[in-house]
Amino acid sequence: MDRVVPVSDFPGLLAIPPGHHVIRTIQIRAGELFQTLSTRVAGPGDVGRIFQVAIDRTDEQRLLVNYRERLLFVLTLSLALCSAIGFAIARSGMGPVERIIRTARTIRSSTLHERLDMAGLPTELQSLADTFNDMLDRLENSFVQVSQFSADVAHELRTPINNLRGEIEVALGRGRAPAEYREVLGSALEECGRINRVIQSLLFLARAETAGEHPHFEMLHVVAEIAAILEFYEPAAVDAGIALSAETAEPLRAIVDRTLFQQAIGNLVANAIAHTPRGGSVGVRVRQDDTARLHIEVADTGRGIAATHLPYVFNRFYRADRARSSKGGNFGLGLSVVRSIATLHGGTVSIDSELGQGTRAILSIPSQGREPTSSPYTPI
Repeated sequence: MDRVVPVSDFPGLLAIPPGHHVIRTIQIRAGELFQTLSTRVAGPGDVGRIFQVAIDRTDEQRLLVNYRERLLFVLTLSLALCSAIGFAIARSGMGPVERIIRTARTIRSSTLHERLDMAGLPTELQSLADTFNDMLDRLENSFVQVSQFSADVAHELRTPINNLRGEIEVALGRGRAPAEYREVLGSALEECGRINRVIQSLLFLARAETAGEHPHFEMLHVVAEIAAILEFYEPAAVDAGIALSAETAEPLRAIVDRTLFQQAIGNLVANAIAHTPRGGSVGVRVRQDDTARLHIEVADTGRGIAATHLPYVFNRFYRADRARSSKGGNFGLGLSVVRSIATLHGGTVSIDSELGQGTRAILSIPSQGREPTSSPYTPI
């Protein structure tokens, strides 16, 4: 062994305590690696017996070096392949998102009819695309309603203005007696009143939809208020040959805005009178349920409303009977105002009707009202 591993590479004989051993790894020549073991045991003499062993570990070391090199190469290649595959997967996954982005960028107010194509979208994006399409549906409906509302406003204001202008032009066409001028001025005043009522209703609806506006609540005797409203409309009902009646189970109180409450009930009663033929009746019924909600029902025995018109009766300027003009204050805004007042009070309004059987409108509001704020809503 000393021809391969020099004795000097082993520890000194006396440097090893008895019963102990020393293990070393030494490199004899380039590429040759040995592991040595030296131990000392008790025996004859002062030194005892010494055992020295050397094992050639060159092949094992070379195997480990090759393994590390190959492992480093495999890890590097795997990292590169995983990065490339991950990038490809990300690009493929972002494809539907980019398609949604491209479609969304092309949508304008004039192209609200366009929708996201749901075909080929992954399950995770189908819910997003469906929600986006629903939002586009609502936006399109809103734009259509705004356009229709603008056209209706122009039509409703154009008619009285044209009438007013025509009467004034006729009056100025030649000299007239004072009585004729008074007649023309009276007719002009009536047309101005119609324009003013339309503007007031539109202004109320705009304010009612403004965030932060609130009614001015106060405690009211509901039965007394209903009686006062019916008393106000009694002359109009008598002229139309219609009987007015009220049905209340017990004295009720509610925290509401008095002016808005009177306007809402008045609009329902006026609408019922306008659509009830001579000899009919209009009744108001008031009750309170177990949840402290107040229900005011206005029912008539009029001509009724077709089922196809019921979903739209609360739309502004909508009239079920297109043949009816806006004379007599029928502008198609009364029920819209009632719905806005109900919303301001945290309530709802609904209508049931059958042709030839009459119509029933129910206004439901909390009897305890809402918490007043420091900036109360100022009704028109």
